[in-house]
Amino acid sequence: MEKPKKYGADSPILVAYALAALAVLFWGGTPVANKIAVTTIDPATTGVLRAILAGPIAILLVFTLKLPFPKSSHDRLLLVVSSITSFAIWPTLLSIGISLTTAAHAGLILAQIPIFTGLFAALVNRKWPGSEWWIGSTVAVVGTFFLILYRNGTNAEDVSITGDLIILAGVIACSIGYIAGGKLSPVIGTWATTFWGIALAAVTLVPVGAILLGRTNWSAVDGISWFAMGYLVFLGTIGCYLAWFWALGRGGITRISSWQLAQPVITLILAAILLGELITLPLIAVAGVIVAGAAYTQLSAKHS
Repeated sequence: MEKPKKYGADSPILVAYALAALAVLFWGGTPVANKIAVTTIDPATTGVLRAILAGPIAILLVFTLKLPFPKSSHDRLLLVVSSITSFAIWPTLLSIGISLTTAAHAGLILAQIPIFTGLFAALVNRKWPGSEWWIGSTVAVVGTFFLILYRNGTNAEDVSITGDLIILAGVIACSIGYIAGGKLSPVIGTWATTFWGIALAAVTLVPVGAILLGRTNWSAVDGISWFAMGYLVFLGTIGCYLAWFWALGRGGITRISSWQLAQPVITLILAAILLGELITLPLIAVAGVIVAGAAYTQLSAKHS
């Protein structure tokens, strides 16, 4: 059970709440920034470049903070799986998929990450969650597939089933990475798992990035796209993880983790404001179903 926290002006829990809110806000803006970046930068290159540019910062962090590297071959394999799936495959599939769909659709599909993570964790640990988790997951998944198949209303021409399914495939890859990272974190720590993972992904993707460079007309890349790329690197990849881990450590996992339920809602709002994506009543209804299902799974997991 988490210990009670003091709530003074300089209380650690208030700082944790502030950092958690910032992390969720910036993560909520990631699909929007990604959508902006791929308007002038090749989508696959955007995803690969995101990891490559974050690599030097991650390397600086692991050596400055003296974060441990896994010693056993088993733990190194876990790091490789976590790195490649979470920081190489996932951002690349997200960038490719989002070039074919809307940021609003992407944000709602991203809400499936904790559900797939819970499912894969159950498979690995051979411990099935309770009926409440299955009910919540079913509701969220049904809502997501209705989202993917729904094609009536505004912005329908900007949405493709292919794009949505590519993002869903990325969500599955990300969830696998979270499982591997979750197995490794008790050994070397969450910070080490994350920033060694980013560093390894960056080094691995350098040759891929070199091959993809010719797919973009770099002289045509505008300042807004570069700003969006900087957002993905410095906030979406590095800054959010630093803020989130600090918040989890000071505020408690149970108290802070539920904040992520606001992420798809933030994406919807930012997509409407910054991209002009019209939010229809059916989309709001689907968003409510998905968020409610995801919330129910998290609530049931905390009480199991």
